[in-house]
Amino acid sequence: MKKILFIASVAVALVFTGFTNADWYKFSSSDGHFSINFPSKPEESSEKQTTKDGTPFEIHYVSYSPSDSEVYMVGYIDMNTFYPAEKSMKEILENSRDGATGSMETTNVNTITTNLDGEPYIEFTFTSAKFTGKDRIYIINKYQYSLITIFSLGQGISPDADKFIRSFRHSD
Repeated sequence: MKKILFIASVAVALVFTGFTNADWYKFSSSDGHFSINFPSKPEESSEKQTTKDGTPFEIHYVSYSPSDSEVYMVGYIDMNTFYPAEKSMKEILENSRDGATGSMETTNVNTITTNLDGEPYIEFTFTSAKFTGKDRIYIINKYQYSLITIFSLGQGISPDADKFIRSFRHSD
């Protein structure tokens, strides 16, 4: 009897684990040269902007928001026409972090990792008066990728933030 209960509990655990993983949707962008897993099918949009010196560029967004208190988003930009070659990779990543957190009016930013090898990135958490989140910004082949998750203060940063961020794969 104990053996049957044990097998049944393992089967239930496997069903729930498999169900959770199966729900995630793999999104691929041939234009953006990446893939990433979202909790469900995301929506795509884009926005035309200009740099401070007037160079036009486009920001592409891929996002999924299951509720008002949870957002998973990738923003990516082709920086080839305005790449700051005079700056170090660390400076570019830190400026990207500061620009993102400044636009969200954050009150607290904590850099977790700055990786300058391979596919360089900076990962950080942030908090504002209304929300908290986690972001990883990559600079790869003069493309900037921001993998951002945002959650309500009451909910806090979900473990799914790491699952989302770590699923990012760059492709050529």
